[in-house]
Amino acid sequence: MALMRGFSRVDKDGKIAIPSNIRREAKLKEGQLVEVKVQGSRLAQFITIKPCQAAR
Repeated sequence: MALMRGFSRVDKDGKIAIPSNIRREAKLKEGQLVEVKVQGSRLAQFITIKPCQAAR
């Protein structure tokens, strides 16, 4: 498992760009559907982004 770190800002529309090195490592393609989750307790939250094969 690779550990990568990147930084991005939330824009005025609430969007966050995923840095290119992380997209490349995760093999994310333009237009691909992803699942976004917030996990953990209020004091230790983290966000996961997982590629999806198809919409549910």
